[in-house]
Amino acid sequence: MIVPFGLCWLVVGRQTERFLPTWLVGVSAGVVVRMVVLGHERWSELSFLVVSLVVIGALSFVLLWLMLRRS
Repeated sequence: MIVPFGLCWLVVGRQTERFLPTWLVGVSAGVVVRMVVLGHERWSELSFLVVSLVVIGALSFVLLWLMLRRS
């Protein structure tokens, strides 16, 4: 179910062109889209949001750092 995260990330990234708002809004919107599609409208999704923000943020930061280091 990575499609909502990727699409939301790209849409927000196109608008902001900055890492922090793209990460925060894109991942949050991806969780909301996933929640609506799967019908998981309950508070346990808050923990999924936090885990998603931490994991995707950490991976993105490492990839961004590697890309900047190579150039």
